[in-house]
Amino acid sequence: MNTQLQLGSQQPYAHWAEIVILGIPSFLGPAFVPGHIITYWLWFILRQIEAIETHSGYEFPWTPTKYIPFYGGAAYHDYHHYVGEKSQSNFASVFTYCDYIYGTYKGYQYHKQVLKEVSHTPSQSCKAE
Repeated sequence: MNTQLQLGSQQPYAHWAEIVILGIPSFLGPAFVPGHIITYWLWFILRQIEAIETHSGYEFPWTPTKYIPFYGGAAYHDYHHYVGEKSQSNFASVFTYCDYIYGTYKGYQYHKQVLKEVSHTPSQSCKAE
């Protein structure tokens, strides 16, 4: 599936409006709740790692995010960019609980099923003659 970013490390480069709308909320939690400077740095580093992983397009086998409930991962996020304005589904970019609650997760489930069926269908060149 094609993504808009060629490398996960390109994630921090965004349009100014995207930074205002999506980036500022990342600062709000630490801004409202005083903490140690190391806590701030850890928060921002973890957010960047999560964003790079999500935009990489790969499902790494060693990632701890597999154990976070309702975390969509890279494949889910790629589908989020893929459908864009063309669909009434997959509104969440990372955490999928609202898509589960409102039933907008069905498009992604159908997409996964189609990809699974296509990957298990033998190609014409592999069929016995």
